[in-house]
Amino acid sequence: MPLAMIEVECYISIKKDGVCFLDPVKTGLLNEITKNGSLSGAAKRMKISYQHAWTMINEMNKTAPEPMVIKQRGGTHGGGAVTTVYGEKIMQEYNMIQGQVKKIVDQINVEINL
Repeated sequence: MPLAMIEVECYISIKKDGVCFLDPVKTGLLNEITKNGSLSGAAKRMKISYQHAWTMINEMNKTAPEPMVIKQRGGTHGGGAVTTVYGEKIMQEYNMIQGQVKKIVDQINVEINL
C-alpha cells in the first residue's frame, strides 16, 4: 500500500497596520472584476454576497494609498466596477510574491515526500 503524500500549502496575506489588505479571496475578487467589469458578477462567480464583495472593495480602497477599484452604482445603463492601474500593479506584485512562495513550497513538498 503506497504511503499518503504529505503536502504543504501556503497562502499569502498582506496586512497594513494589522488589517488584512490582500489575500487569496480579495485578489480573486479583483481578478473577477478585471475580467468582467462587474462587482455583482464577480460576487456571484465567487459565491459570496454582493454586500461582502462591496465591503472588501471598500476596505481595500481605504487601506491602499490609491483606490484599487472604481465602482459605479447601477443606473439606466447599469453599474460597473473597474480595477485601477494601481490595483492592477498591486495584483501583479501580489502574484509575484505568491509565485516565489509557491516555488519554495513546491521544493519543500518534494523534499518531505522523498
